[in-house]
Amino acid sequence: MKQTDTLYMSVIGGTLAGVAYLFGGVDHLVIALAIFMICDYITGIVAGWQSQEVNSRKALKGLAKKGAMLSLVIIANQLDIIAGSDSGFMRNSMIFFLIAAEGISLIENLGKIGVDVPDFLKNRFEQIKNDKGE
Repeated sequence: MKQTDTLYMSVIGGTLAGVAYLFGGVDHLVIALAIFMICDYITGIVAGWQSQEVNSRKALKGLAKKGAMLSLVIIANQLDIIAGSDSGFMRNSMIFFLIAAEGISLIENLGKIGVDVPDFLKNRFEQIKNDKGE
């Protein structure tokens, strides 16, 4: 009979349950956001490494930015709870916005790395950046 550490498993299970509650559950949107964030972070590090501009301060700043983005999802979920919304409209809208922002950053990083990005994507993202005034 295999023995498990009950306290360890309880702490891990309780932590994951708490995180799932804060994010309004772990569904396909949350998983997609996590994948986009991880891919963006990795491609950002690779792009920095190729241009020899990677350093721990920039990497830590990137992680802090990801943490702030996740806090926006938590806030949007809590607003849905306060408003009595069962649809999760604010949470889902925030996640869609963050996925789009991560997608733009991911495309930029891929371009810096030298991956061929289709022209229609480059042009669309340049248009979005120009509309923002960047």
